[in-house]
Amino acid sequence: MRNFDILTLFLLMLCFHAGSSKTCRIKEIKKKIIADCTRIELHNIPKYLPLNISELDLSYNDITLLRNNAFKRFGFMEVLKIDNMNLGIIETETFYGLTKLKWLSMKKNKFNMSSINFKRVFKPLSSLNHLDIRYNLHKQFIKTTIEYPFFGDLLELKYLYMDLAQKPVLHESGFELLLNLHTIRFEKCYLDQMLNDTLINLPSNIIALHICGCGTFIPFVESGFLKPFPALMELNMIEANIKLADALKLLFPFTGREMTSITYERIKGSAEKPTFITCDMMKYLKEICVHTLVLAESDIVGYEQNSLLAFKYPNCLEYLVFSGNRFSLAYGHNLMELVVFAKKTTNLKFIDLSYNAINFNDVKYCNIEALRNDSFRNEIYSKGCEVQSTDARTFQNSNSNRQYSRMTAGSNMTISLPVNLTFLRLSHYMTSYMEYGLNFFLKNSASLRYIDISYLKVSYFPEIYSDTPFDIKYLDFTGVSAMLFIHKSSVPIFKNIETAILKDSMIDETIRKNGNIFKLFPTVEKFDISYNNVFYLDDDSFSFNTRLKNLNMANNLLPSIPKALMSLEHLNKLDIRYNRIQTIGKTLRTWLDAKRESGKFHLLIKGNSFKCTCETADFIEWLFKTEVSFDQTKKQYNCTLANGTETNTLVVYSRFHDHFGNCYSTNWLRLGIGLLISFAVVTIPFAIIFNFRWKIIYLVYRNFKKVVEKRLEKKFTYDIYLACADDKIQWVSDVLLQQFECSWKMKVCLEHRDFPVGVAKADAIANAVAESKHAIFIISEIYQDRGWSRYEIERVEYEKCSNDLQKIVVIVRGERVSCILREFNNIQQHLTIIEWTDDETGYDKLRMTLFTESF
Repeated sequence: MRNFDILTLFLLMLCFHAGSSKTCRIKEIKKKIIADCTRIELHNIPKYLPLNISELDLSYNDITLLRNNAFKRFGFMEVLKIDNMNLGIIETETFYGLTKLKWLSMKKNKFNMSSINFKRVFKPLSSLNHLDIRYNLHKQFIKTTIEYPFFGDLLELKYLYMDLAQKPVLHESGFELLLNLHTIRFEKCYLDQMLNDTLINLPSNIIALHICGCGTFIPFVESGFLKPFPALMELNMIEANIKLADALKLLFPFTGREMTSITYERIKGSAEKPTFITCDMMKYLKEICVHTLVLAESDIVGYEQNSLLAFKYPNCLEYLVFSGNRFSLAYGHNLMELVVFAKKTTNLKFIDLSYNAINFNDVKYCNIEALRNDSFRNEIYSKGCEVQSTDARTFQNSNSNRQYSRMTAGSNMTISLPVNLTFLRLSHYMTSYMEYGLNFFLKNSASLRYIDISYLKVSYFPEIYSDTPFDIKYLDFTGVSAMLFIHKSSVPIFKNIETAILKDSMIDETIRKNGNIFKLFPTVEKFDISYNNVFYLDDDSFSFNTRLKNLNMANNLLPSIPKALMSLEHLNKLDIRYNRIQTIGKTLRTWLDAKRESGKFHLLIKGNSFKCTCETADFIEWLFKTEVSFDQTKKQYNCTLANGTETNTLVVYSRFHDHFGNCYSTNWLRLGIGLLISFAVVTIPFAIIFNFRWKIIYLVYRNFKKVVEKRLEKKFTYDIYLACADDKIQWVSDVLLQQFECSWKMKVCLEHRDFPVGVAKADAIANAVAESKHAIFIISEIYQDRGWSRYEIERVEYEKCSNDLQKIVVIVRGERVSCILREFNNIQQHLTIIEWTDDETGYDKLRMTLFTESF
């Protein structure tokens, strides 16, 4: 019965752990068992964990107490992380049995390092080489004397990360026994003064010291504060709240020595006054043979002559960072010093003057550790100098067939670079506007491989030439207008670039103006043109980029994947996220499948405006059947149904028949409607043409006749023959003739003005009417009593019927229409009668009559 109860209990426990969603995640990596127990609301260490685990992570739980022998059963464990657990009590023998533990992280908890229990808590950890107890000095301990625990049992310890109290007691912590300790990082520093004996009890074998986050201003600094570290090679002070002058004074013990790196970042002091570098401030630094020097974000606004760049050992410098300050190296006497400095720094590989000369809130730095490692070189040329990759690949020089770039006439500035300069970074550099026509000639540019001039403030980009081949691999041109190059057919420094970053560079503007700046990068393999508002690309846009493998077109306005990509034979990655793409057409889908068959193809499409409708059903089906690799493994992309409902492609595909089952019937209906419309479109015009064929033939004849007559048009002497009685002569002369002859540029024949002298009046009337294009009668009560009125009408009737007279206009002004003479009856069908009003309406009617064609 007892065995049955035990078995039942075991099965219940097994079911409980198997069914709970808040259990540790166990996995095996390289034959090591790793238990990830983070964020599952644990209050105790789980008892169901395998005994042979190599790594245990209990972070982000609520385990406030660790009792003795808490980890005794995990004798093979090498890594233990107990961060962010509200851990307040750790008993003395908590870590008993962890003789193989190498890594212990217990940062961001609440335990008291000065407690008696904590004094020898690390004693069992004889193999430990990495200990992290940062962020455990809380407000109640900051301004008190803190006795640090005993570290003397950790004979293998190499890395120690902790906080530095305001009044640290270190003399009983056994540091003198830690002969292998070489790195100490003080993540939070609460010192109120830096005295010569503050760190005197720390081991002298320390080679790397980090002092960070000194929130309280430290007004008193002694020059011997770092004297306990005679072997120090790396000094990092970040956000240390001391004056830069005091920080430079701390270098006194290292004068005449060689150091790997000195990093002073965000050293401003409480007053936050701008810093002007003097020769006295630099007297210790310039005596050090330092390989990496960082003086960044320290509000430096200028420097004295022979101070900032006056190094005793300039040939030692390899990496130099002056980012985030407010001074210029190329102004006044600084320019001459810079020229001399460039010649002397024969080993300088990297220089960074970014985020100058105004304040920036978010300064980003290159990973100098990666830059130092040659195995990361190709990674850096592809991803930029912030890369953290561990992928080691060998760089091969491909400079065998480079064309030399030659200087043209009009160049006027020569710049000598440090002979080994490989990385040049001028991101977010504010400069005065470049003078038009200014050209640069670079000397010693053969080693230059990496240029970052993102957000460089210029309105003109100079011509840049070199006496050696440019072999730049990486160019970051983000934020600089591509319009600067729209009229250029080639740019020498761009010719061999493999990675080009042109984000936010107004490429849309160059496209609208029929420019193609892509041709300036014929060897590019990775191209980033995101954030450019591009909505259209010509089919030949990438015809010059035959080596392109990786293209980033994210965050543009593209409604579809451009067909221009189909010419890229080597393309294997396309990022087209956050555009306005609703579907991928069949042509592009076929091309993508073909690319996948020839090799791996990765397509990033998240954030587009996909449609899940009958028109895109083929695309949805293809999405889940293709072998193309996507940015979301489950292919779950937001899309919109035909009724406007928001859903995602995974849900739609799982119910494919429900969504698209009626699409085929709809298609047949559309086909039937289309055929019916086509029948109507063909039949109705045919019926109309057949029934009205004679009228259509006559209409064609009339138009044909009109065209022929127009080509044979008579050259008239007058545009208008104007007939009127004496009572209208004054109005015609003052008003009507002004409009005809001045505004409309027409020639008018009037009896009293234009008839020749000595010719019989009957002949004069006959000739004038025959030589006029139009005839206008001004009718009044006395016109019918005029002796020659009937004759004028007869001649007009004759010319209209037998010759070329085109229009006959009768203007009735201030009279009744009924007063029109009976003599007009024979040509009544040819008359245009205008009841005149003294406003624009009268002129409009007359203009429409005279200038509109008629049959």
